Amino acid sequence: MGGGGARAAYQVGFLRALAERHPDLEIPILTGVSAGAINAVHLAAHPGPFREAVEDLRELWLSLTMDRVFQIDAGTLTVNTLRWGLQLISGGLLGRPRIKSLMDTSPLRHLLESALDARGGIIPGIEANVASGRLRAVAVSTSSYTTGRSVTWIQGAEVAPWSRPRRRARTDRIGVDHVMASAALPLFFPAVQIGEEWFGDGGIRLSAPLSPALNLGADRILALSTRFEPTSREEARPMIQGYPPPAQVIGSLLNAVFLDLLEQDAWRLERINDLLRRLPAEHRDTKRIVQLLTLRPSRDLGQLADEFEIRLPALFRFLLRGLGTRETESPDVLSFLLFDPAYLALLIEMGERDANARMGEIECILTGEVPEPTVLDPGAESGLPEEAPSDPSSNRSPLRG
Repeated sequence: MGGGGARAAYQVGFLRALAERHPDLEIPILTGVSAGAINAVHLAAHPGPFREAVEDLRELWLSLTMDRVFQIDAGTLTVNTLRWGLQLISGGLLGRPRIKSLMDTSPLRHLLESALDARGGIIPGIEANVASGRLRAVAVSTSSYTTGRSVTWIQGAEVAPWSRPRRRARTDRIGVDHVMASAALPLFFPAVQIGEEWFGDGGIRLSAPLSPALNLGADRILALSTRFEPTSREEARPMIQGYPPPAQVIGSLLNAVFLDLLEQDAWRLERINDLLRRLPAEHRDTKRIVQLLTLRPSRDLGQLADEFEIRLPALFRFLLRGLGTRETESPDVLSFLLFDPAYLALLIEMGERDANARMGEIECILTGEVPEPTVLDPGAESGLPEEAPSDPSSNRSPLRG
């Protein structure tokens, strides 16, 4: 489950559609990054059947308001903004900044500790489900500000860490700190200290979002994205007029860092998958073909967020408008932070509807039935995601070393 802040409510709708069809489904490997880590860990720790776990997760998301995620009072926002401004214009002469982020996310920490029944920061439900055999492994990805590496924390039965260039996995008892770190949106939310290192949002350096599930042994993957895939005509339509405001720049950066990499990773894997199909089984070594299905929203969640902007607290709305959220047709930065029950309910409803529309493909993943593979054009230039098949979400992909 990928990231996207408030957008991750969309994933809950997909899970709800799945639970309606398979109320006692057991998913052996759960991986999450950023806000998707909250959903993954909630499912991994819940003591009840799948449908009950999903309904509890839905209730959690529908109960969210801005002040249950971060302190949104005028005093806190004003003081933090002024302190950062003074630090900037003083050229650092005022010493080290006294604030760690624009927002204080202690309300979210308290909420997660209660919802996950955390004890001393540790989430006992994960250990219980691993011991019972209901769960093989859960993985939460973070980004180390201290070392500059992507670190995926894993807990499960007979799991082994792995190491790749600029990213590695560590075994640990996953707790609220890991979840808070994975969801720590840069600058907006504070980094979290785990051991001797400081960690932030896992999407920052996770160049291969499918890697945790693949390295944990998955051979069938449902990847839940929160990134809308526009048509060629929609993609060519400008979202702003004139010079881009800061909100447009920030939104583009957030999309590039947190949402776009899944599409590229899926496309790369499918290229290798096609190569493996051409090889005799005895020549594939340890590589295997992995079925992959990516689910994504049928509508632009940034554009939907614009309709709910008026519901934001006055000062917060004022600050975001100062960044130019009213000057773009798709204020993506707003969709990351819009923890409003009405907006979240709409995303959950959309996720459920989109999942039902593709339930046939989803059932193939659950049963292991392999549809006819999509054969890529061997003349297509490699390494360019824009040359990918028009719908890479339904393709099957392999594990690579």
